Amino acid sequence: MNIVINWGINCYTGWGVVGINLLAQLASDPAWHPVSAQPFDSSMLMGMDPLRYPIFQRIINESNAWAYTDECVWIDPVGNDLRRPSVCEAKLKIGRVIVEKPDLPKAFVNLASFDKLLTGSTWNQEMLEAATGKEVKVIYEGIDPSLFCPGPRSGWFCPDLFYIFASGKVEFRKAQDVVLLAFKRFVQKHSEARLVTCWNSPFADIANGYKGLCDAPLWLESNGYLNVKRWAHDNGIDAAKVHDLGCFPNFVLPSVLREMDVMLAPSRVESCTSLPVKEAMACAVPVIYGLHTGMRDLGLKGLPLIHNEAISGSHEYFFPSNDIDWYESDPEEIDAQLEWVYQNREKARKQALSDSDFIRSTRTWAQHVTELKAWLKE
Repeated sequence: MNIVINWGINCYTGWGVVGINLLAQLASDPAWHPVSAQPFDSSMLMGMDPLRYPIFQRIINESNAWAYTDECVWIDPVGNDLRRPSVCEAKLKIGRVIVEKPDLPKAFVNLASFDKLLTGSTWNQEMLEAATGKEVKVIYEGIDPSLFCPGPRSGWFCPDLFYIFASGKVEFRKAQDVVLLAFKRFVQKHSEARLVTCWNSPFADIANGYKGLCDAPLWLESNGYLNVKRWAHDNGIDAAKVHDLGCFPNFVLPSVLREMDVMLAPSRVESCTSLPVKEAMACAVPVIYGLHTGMRDLGLKGLPLIHNEAISGSHEYFFPSNDIDWYESDPEEIDAQLEWVYQNREKARKQALSDSDFIRSTRTWAQHVTELKAWLKE
């Protein structure tokens, strides 16, 4: 059976990484013939090792040669506007609905054409089922445990420094402003702290002028990259203590994560269970994150921030205006968790190794696709 994934495949975005792993896992099963409906070539696979690459070259060739037929399973991406991006007919039409602030009044009509609805958290599931009256399946996003796993540090970096990692495209919901201000407070007490950011992305332009809770805005340079060091400096932080990694492929992220002492991810909302958070956990990095929305499905793994104040969601770019709550983490609790990791590194590492075991045994792409195939046959 042909199974068609109708979103962009790449190694730089969340949706792109999901697509790569779905195609790879499905391709190993002769009962399924996975293809991408979107333009797809080898430039979207930077960093992939040469053993995996021939498998994907075959998928690329078959995708580019595939001629549309309605004898297929068709999976559409659906975001906050709840609009179906295609009008293609198929034997089975699936809506993969991933939302943070959806236009719920339109859900009943807009999602009616799908045979099945799929999402990535119970928070999304409950919201969508209430709005549509349809059953919505939760299948958690995964990680590739052959890449994201514990390992030694390289020894290339100063062992006397304390590395705090933060990632995600810059936007209000990802709370990079909260991270920057938390680092400002922390480095005043611990001068050896360093903030390591992966905040540049293919969508860097949408963050131009972003401030959040900071006094000074973040600016986009003429080269298309956000000047994170300048943002730190303009908000009273020594720019030499901030390392911006730019934008790089997901395949090389594990070697970065294994150098980190802690990840700070106080998002204001998460539709799913956060791929970056799970990838860091899988590498045995202690992760501090907001316990709300989709993140509740992690079952208190990591170092959850439990004190979160309900706030109005963002109206920036594609978020419809509605009354769905987002959440602001307590700065004092963030500070306390960072301090605990700093003062208790052996305990934090031991807990992180346990969390890694959980992620690598229960939240993998192989398990995701096994569950997906079983659900499609129901």
